[in-house]
Amino acid sequence: MIVTFKSKASGDLVYFKDVALKLLKLMGRDEKIPSALFTEDIATALAQLQQGLNAIAETEREKAAQTDAEQVNKGQSDTGKAYISLNVRAMPLVEMLQKAQKKQCPVQWE
Repeated sequence: MIVTFKSKASGDLVYFKDVALKLLKLMGRDEKIPSALFTEDIATALAQLQQGLNAIAETEREKAAQTDAEQVNKGQSDTGKAYISLNVRAMPLVEMLQKAQKKQCPVQWE
């Protein structure tokens, strides 16, 4: 299943449901689909999302450093699958929320 985020401030964003639910949780929202953010709630949701993404990024940096050190000790090279961080996936939504906040537009998802 996919979730589409919409706002008059920018184009539509499409996420897989699992990623969308993680982002909604970071914004302090429940897992209710469809739903929306009123204009006055966007600043709080954006701040919570950015704070959560920063915490995830720090955890990922620590985990990557530990994994790199273990691979060097074992003499292995990086042969794993490409991993796309939630931070990378979240950037379009962060930009949408910033634009919606600036233009005073609500954001909805379905």
